[in-house]
Amino acid sequence: MRIIKSLSLLVLIIVLCTVLIPAASAHRVHLREQVMDVQIKAWYGGGDPMPNADVKIYSIRDEQEKLYLEGKTDENGLYYFAPELGTTSYRVVVELTGHKGELEFDLTAGSQPENVELPLYLSVLVGFGFLAGIGGIAAYLSARKMKAQ
Repeated sequence: MRIIKSLSLLVLIIVLCTVLIPAASAHRVHLREQVMDVQIKAWYGGGDPMPNADVKIYSIRDEQEKLYLEGKTDENGLYYFAPELGTTSYRVVVELTGHKGELEFDLTAGSQPENVELPLYLSVLVGFGFLAGIGGIAAYLSARKMKAQ
């Protein structure tokens, strides 16, 4: 009887230990924050990248703008730069053979696209739809005029 009480007590202690003791980890976890490079992507209206375009990065601090970096995009129209310590606002100017684009963004808020462009095939389709609509209105007015005579 004494052995059963002892075993019962031992089982109760083991169950309570497994339930109440937090899980242990076999590996220690280390965390560190790291600000990655900022990626600038430049492309034409049709979606083609702007390779070897001139890039100028201006840092904006206390509403004062100064040239931070200059460089060129790669063959995919991409340019990477490390942010300047203490600066979160930037203005980027990308230019190639008369084509120029500007973007101002804040690293803490992200960039909001000002005007989102349709892909080229959709722009062509919208143009044909617009022309067909004008042709339909002209045909309607012409039919009304002929019916009135």
